[in-house]
Amino acid sequence: MNILITGAAGYIGSHCVLKLNSLEHSLFGLDILKPHNTSLFQKFYVGDHGNTAFIRSVFKEERIECIIHCSGSSSVIATIEDPIKYYSNDLMGTIFLLRTALEENVKKLLFLSSAQVYGNVAQLTATEDTPTLPIHPLGRIKLAVEQLIESLTVSHELHAISLRITNVIGMDPKGATFPQGNDLLSNMLLDDTLTVFGDHCSTADHTPERDFIHVNDVVQAIILALQKLSYWRKYSVYNISSGRTYSVKDLISAVGHKIHPPLNVSYQQQRPGEIERLSVDSRLAQRELDWHLQYLSLDYIIDSMIDWLRSHEAS
Repeated sequence: MNILITGAAGYIGSHCVLKLNSLEHSLFGLDILKPHNTSLFQKFYVGDHGNTAFIRSVFKEERIECIIHCSGSSSVIATIEDPIKYYSNDLMGTIFLLRTALEENVKKLLFLSSAQVYGNVAQLTATEDTPTLPIHPLGRIKLAVEQLIESLTVSHELHAISLRITNVIGMDPKGATFPQGNDLLSNMLLDDTLTVFGDHCSTADHTPERDFIHVNDVVQAIILALQKLSYWRKYSVYNISSGRTYSVKDLISAVGHKIHPPLNVSYQQQRPGEIERLSVDSRLAQRELDWHLQYLSLDYIIDSMIDWLRSHEAS
């Protein structure tokens, strides 16, 4: 199958290519920046997925059959600070991408959404049936794209799966793209100071709690969802999560045992739009995609990032 991966130079997109390359697919990358190594792609395109004329030429030239849509911001704060930019890039850009895809008869789509669409859930753990009540632009944008996709599966027979992913961390040893401060853990490892926003939360230790999942577990879910798309003729949504939550203080403690000098941590008032606790149930994906976590240990996930950083410092 000829697959276009948007955001292919990014953190999840670049890990995705590592694993998909061993399967019988022709991979075409698309991003606004060109990665250092494009050898795993049939061809790599530098450009904007929302540029209609450009993306149409890619679909025609490569006879694309499926899109893995990894493009989009993963930073809650960035979308809060500049919502116009991200509504334009991530929502409007996706509208142009999908309109052009359907005009060119591209009918298979795998969308990387976010568990942030749930907002602050009232119950302990969010399932796919939990009402979606996003509280910041990132969650609202992801949900709007999901709703658009679901509508297109009815009106234009688009075959699609959305994966609602929790906080992705960790590195594959062969990974090319480090998250670069886009998440809490990489911030800890790239800087000796850390500002925690929120130490008066209604959680056990009063700091926010998150569900962390290794990037390779996410990629495995993508591969299995892609297999389902080969025969699926409807629309499905799956949570992709570890099913375990750790507080910010838990993460600080775990990292503190592995790095020297220790982190200099300061606490500030919780920022608007920050979710206090988000626990997500992924049993539906386990049942229907036969997806199972391989990287269960938080220590292992942290070590995978530290080892990657050390190996690249030495090289």
